[in-house]
Amino acid sequence: MEISPSNNSCAYGQPGIFRGYLRFDNPCLADYSWPLCEIRGRRPGPRLCVSAGVHVNEVSSIEAAVRLQRLIDPETIVGSVSIIPLINQPAFYKYTQLVCPIDGRNINFTFPGNRHGTFSEALCDSVMNEWCEGADCYVDMHGGDLREKVSKFSMFQHTPNAELDALGRRMAMCFDAEIVMGLPAADMEHPGRPPTGFARYNRLALMSEAGANGLLDEGSISFHVEGVLNIARTLGIIEGSVTPFLNARIPCDKYLWLESPADGEFHAEAEPGDRVAKGQRLGTVSDLFGQTLAEVRAPRAGFFLWRMTHPTIPKGSPIGAIAVEEKQAG
Repeated sequence: MEISPSNNSCAYGQPGIFRGYLRFDNPCLADYSWPLCEIRGRRPGPRLCVSAGVHVNEVSSIEAAVRLQRLIDPETIVGSVSIIPLINQPAFYKYTQLVCPIDGRNINFTFPGNRHGTFSEALCDSVMNEWCEGADCYVDMHGGDLREKVSKFSMFQHTPNAELDALGRRMAMCFDAEIVMGLPAADMEHPGRPPTGFARYNRLALMSEAGANGLLDEGSISFHVEGVLNIARTLGIIEGSVTPFLNARIPCDKYLWLESPADGEFHAEAEPGDRVAKGQRLGTVSDLFGQTLAEVRAPRAGFFLWRMTHPTIPKGSPIGAIAVEEKQAG
């Protein structure tokens, strides 16, 4: 990586607060630089990497990444916290929903990437293998694109590595989440989210989700901020106990996508975070004459993770998702 400090920055790699920009080594990414803040203590210790802005309209997570830079004191921490507040640089000021405008790919489902692939694939590879090299944990914060409302949840990747699996669960539980989603181990067979891509190489990554409709709200911002600080406390970077939890943090292990059964206007009858029964009607799809074309029902009992808030949805496009509660042993 090529690192360039700002005027009010310490030297990169030295104790203190570094502020500046990085350029990745991959020539595919040469036209862009990424804002970087790295807070480093005077004593060596764990390394935590934190990002936001894979989806540039998910502003609660971006604001959380900005605030975190001023909430961590280099004089009191052990190790380092490195923050990139906006990953999808080609979409900055373009308000592109979900995808990178250069190659049309969703960065969020492209990990672990490919050094010789498209822009998004090269970026995922560089995030993993340049910026996050040697990191004990990577947290990618998300939540609430322009047409979405999400519950407060965190995600880790289930893996056959029992030690990594337990660590992922423990760190995901650091968020005051309504739902803690353990992604199925089968997901590792294909490119996917950061927890999936990292787990393929026995490395730890998490995701947090909170927000709605591209709007700043203090509850969602605080969810991300406090979760990351709790992870830093759990890793031993920051002294002190984790903050109290107010939500249930219900473990789930199945993520079921819901697709619109018809072209039309979706009218929701449940909201993210709601517990739903199998077969429960979550809403209807109607035409522009107000006639009901189809019903959307929960395929399993579980929790409504998120839903689209803009009603106009074509047939086959995502309308929301259900999380299925983990079965307890015994």
